[in-house]
Amino acid sequence: MKVTWLGQSGFLFETQSQRLLIDPFYSDIVEQRQGIKRLVSAPIPIEDLHPDYIFITHDHLDHLDPIALPEIHRQYPQAKIVGPESVMRKALELEFDPGALIQQPKGASHTFGAFKITSTAAYHSDPFAVGMAIEVEGKRIYYSGDTLLMPTLYEEIYRMTGPSPDLVFIVINGRLGNMNVQEAIALTAQLQPSLAIPMHYGMFAENTEDPYLFLAGCDQNQIKAMALTLGKTVVL
Repeated sequence: MKVTWLGQSGFLFETQSQRLLIDPFYSDIVEQRQGIKRLVSAPIPIEDLHPDYIFITHDHLDHLDPIALPEIHRQYPQAKIVGPESVMRKALELEFDPGALIQQPKGASHTFGAFKITSTAAYHSDPFAVGMAIEVEGKRIYYSGDTLLMPTLYEEIYRMTGPSPDLVFIVINGRLGNMNVQEAIALTAQLQPSLAIPMHYGMFAENTEDPYLFLAGCDQNQIKAMALTLGKTVVL
């Protein structure tokens, strides 16, 4: 499976036949509304995304981008948009065709072609926010979404992914309702994945973290970890 980091918590997952796009943040909407400039541009043009499915984890501007998401859907009207209740509400406000929307709350599962996705618990300021357990090409993946580290989170993830997932994508920024880097290390140590990848950093100077702190902490726990390069596709 190919994975490309699009910045913040945005990723493009590719099998040989299908593409899953997650939380694409492409516009300057945060600067427009909050005066916070993005540090990096989207590394891949919308014209090159070609998603079959678009999963949005929650309704915040750097995840559900109200400028970019309608443009992405205009270019790829066949792509289904999947997410929890808050995402569905916003999509309807943005006048998306209801037939393109699939609501998937915490605990629900759907199979989208090669991807089986189960929405996992997330503890965030959007009360409907979710993470994901993804099964694809024989791999088990945990994608945290935006979440605080709560006492129940590990057990809730474990029920969805089972022991030692192949890949973990985890937030590390420690601000605005997300676990900090030490908490991300602790949760990753509990999960014991084959490979851990940090996310949600490097987009805003006011809300970032050093990914190498996460890599060093994983190394101390004998867990393989790597930081992805923006826009560079890797095979995992």
